[in-house]
Amino acid sequence: MAIRQLTEQDWREYKRLRLASLQDAPDSFGSTFEKEQLFSEATWRARLTPAAVTAQLPLIASVDGTAVGLAFGVLHNSGDSCAHVYQMWVANSARGRGIGKLLLQKILDWAAHLNIDEVNLLVTVDNVAAITLYQRLGFQARPELEPLRDGSKIMVQAMVYKVGPLIPSD
Repeated sequence: MAIRQLTEQDWREYKRLRLASLQDAPDSFGSTFEKEQLFSEATWRARLTPAAVTAQLPLIASVDGTAVGLAFGVLHNSGDSCAHVYQMWVANSARGRGIGKLLLQKILDWAAHLNIDEVNLLVTVDNVAAITLYQRLGFQARPELEPLRDGSKIMVQAMVYKVGPLIPSD
């Protein structure tokens, strides 16, 4: 199992994995396969360059050389005290192996190095496996619910992780 950061040159692999995630779990993301399959090469490349945000950590997880997981850590503005997790997904064939935990831990470590106070994400309220994973890592649910996207009956809940001080390793 390997976790690595995506670069602009990885746009084809990222596109393939992102579209697979949208097809596999269409009710887990604010965007849709129908929308993103129309994106140009320039759009896919731009998503992997932090020009529009202060910092980002686009990650891909692989098992035996096959990409099976995806997650993005994003810090939108330099003055923000909160980073976000987006596009969190692990392929059905690879679930239950700790890949989601590894992806999230990399993002939490990245946020600690940036001296961020908290990391937020949204999760659909019926995704018990994801909620359980997030809770095990220390994320706390916020009580407010909102629709997944405009017109959706599916509700999402924000979860927040309070980043502690970075402890230097010896």
